[in-house]
Amino acid sequence: MMDKKSNIVTNIIVILFIVLGFIGFTFVISEYSDVVDNDVASRNYLQQNSIKMHEMETDLCIAINMGRSGEDPAQIEEYVEKINYSMDECKDLMKKYEAIKKTSDEDKQYHIVKTAMNQYNEIVSNELLAQINDGHYETANSIYYDRFINKRNGLDSSLNELLNVTDDSIDKRYDKVVFNTKLLRIFFVVFGVIILILLNILESRRKKIAKNLETAVDKNEKTQESLNNAIFKDTVTDSGNRFSFVVEYGENPVDIPEGTSLCFMMFDINDFSGINIRYGSDIGDKLLSSTAERIKDVFEDGSVYRTGSDEFVAVVKTDNTPDSLSNIAGLLERACKSLTSDHNLGNRNVSAGYSAALVKINGPSTADMSVHNQLKQTMTSGKLSASGNWRYTEV
Repeated sequence: MMDKKSNIVTNIIVILFIVLGFIGFTFVISEYSDVVDNDVASRNYLQQNSIKMHEMETDLCIAINMGRSGEDPAQIEEYVEKINYSMDECKDLMKKYEAIKKTSDEDKQYHIVKTAMNQYNEIVSNELLAQINDGHYETANSIYYDRFINKRNGLDSSLNELLNVTDDSIDKRYDKVVFNTKLLRIFFVVFGVIILILLNILESRRKKIAKNLETAVDKNEKTQESLNNAIFKDTVTDSGNRFSFVVEYGENPVDIPEGTSLCFMMFDINDFSGINIRYGSDIGDKLLSSTAERIKDVFEDGSVYRTGSDEFVAVVKTDNTPDSLSNIAGLLERACKSLTSDHNLGNRNVSAGYSAALVKINGPSTADMSVHNQLKQTMTSGKLSASGNWRYTEV
């Protein structure tokens, strides 16, 4: 009778500890899942928000510079719409981040970011966009450099701090889970073989979750790298995109020392939309890629950017000697002949016409985004080359 009671008590104790072990097991797994599902996701939202803000700033620079240069108001309006769309995307990303469970440190830093974000959006909407919409581009430019940049730098700093706090939270929570797992191991060892089996299951699960966490972090880093490439690289031609050109020449003027020159060459595909209509967008993309390759082949020491749908800019640094213009002209002639030769695009040969322009800026001087408008103007009203294939301006 006593043995039977003892067995019953023993079974109850074993079952009790199995239940407690299962509860502990579920708790640890839940914490691991929370790290993966919440913390890593929240970091992605913050990184995407930071990228969107920099895209929006680029569009602001372009809109202001276009307005100061007297560009078509309809084109400026397109950039204003893009800015408003980017602002809405930033707000959505921050709402997603706000919905995720946060630690007190994260929540405290998030409110700092939220305040900075509201101030950032206010200066964009109520000041910069208001001035752009009213056509006061010089005022918008002054606000941008006098106040907006400081506000953006402050917001970047707050966002980076929030990312650091998020990383610390991931590490602390991960360490906490590891510690709890060790306690659970001791618990299983002390209370028998059955609990030990459950411990092995937990360990297997722990390793799997740790691997998933590592995979998620690696994937996030690769995604970040891909996003950076997407920001600065044109995916069709593998050249620098318009944003990289704006970053290079739009934020601060580039100094050109005495005795040197910067040569900017623009190539525009004539009737590119007609080519897309006749041959299809796949052939159009291949033509863009072939165009970039031929420009790079000629200007091996230069930088090539795709600054528009059918527009490319090559930048070459040269010395400022009497022969430098002649040398660049020779390369430009080579490029024009190469580009106007048939492009073998898969099983189809496509012939395209090109307009070309050269702006040569001699040092000591500086180059900024205004050179893009100079290239546009030169393409229609610059000096005609001897061959008649391109136009040029020497500053």
